[in-house]
Amino acid sequence: MLTRLIVASYAWLLEAALWLTIAIAAVVGYHLALPMLTFAGAVPMNLLAWKLLGAALCPAVTFLVLAIFAGPLLVLVDIRQAVRQIAARVERETTPRADAVDMRYSPPRRREEPTL
Repeated sequence: MLTRLIVASYAWLLEAALWLTIAIAAVVGYHLALPMLTFAGAVPMNLLAWKLLGAALCPAVTFLVLAIFAGPLLVLVDIRQAVRQIAARVERETTPRADAVDMRYSPPRRREEPTL
């Protein structure tokens, strides 16, 4: 029961961790933009603009890196959900009904030209 709960909540936990990482990257980008510029030898004039640029670029770069590393995990979760849906549909279709006609054993239809 607990293992199923962990597997079922895996996608939710992963998404929450990704959003938290992007939010932290925005804060880190805001606070580290000026020290990185001064370390590189630049003399920024408008400090707020550079801080906001750092707050915008750092999450963008973080998003790209997380897409590379966490993307395959999310694809596996999506494949798992698709397989479960297909299995449920196959199980639903193979259950015999009283009024259902089994089309697998019907004779082949002959193609006829339309007539007036």
